[in-house]
Amino acid sequence: MTLVPALAFIGLLWIALAGTGSQTESGSGAPSFELPLLDGSGVLTDEDLRGKPVVINFWASWCIPCREEAPLLEKTWRTYRDKGVAFVGVNIKDAESDAKRFVREFDVTYPTVRDLDQRLTQDLGVKGLPETFFIDHRWTFFGAISGDETGDQQGTVVLGAISEDELVSNVETLIKRARSGVEANR
Repeated sequence: MTLVPALAFIGLLWIALAGTGSQTESGSGAPSFELPLLDGSGVLTDEDLRGKPVVINFWASWCIPCREEAPLLEKTWRTYRDKGVAFVGVNIKDAESDAKRFVREFDVTYPTVRDLDQRLTQDLGVKGLPETFFIDHRWTFFGAISGDETGDQQGTVVLGAISEDELVSNVETLIKRARSGVEANR
């Protein structure tokens, strides 16, 4: 009879843990969006990115782990952009002037957008900052990576920075998936 309470506890624990992760499941379709580019040159939409492996990083200028991972994201973008991988920075909960200063400070050259109404943030189930999402060439959600929770700032959960190994291995997997998709269509 002690098995029933133990199973009930495990079930409740599973439900609680499942609720802490991203709301997007691997293999599900990634959401559509249209967001203004931070530099004011127009908008970026999901249609602009479909057919490519995509890395989407959510950040804010006041987020210390975001500042820690910014050089890594830029370095990885420069390494893989000629292989067809798109990177997108999504700035949330930030003043536009602070976001622009951040982009200049870290010499971010990949497109950066602002999610003012946080619709994309909600659609992807962002649980804190920074958080990085990986979407394959079929516009299918592949996965998300964030570090452990490090605290709370401005009412937002602050997460640890992504590691180089995590970022590169996920980008490499996206590239392999894109290649196998192209070969399958021949």
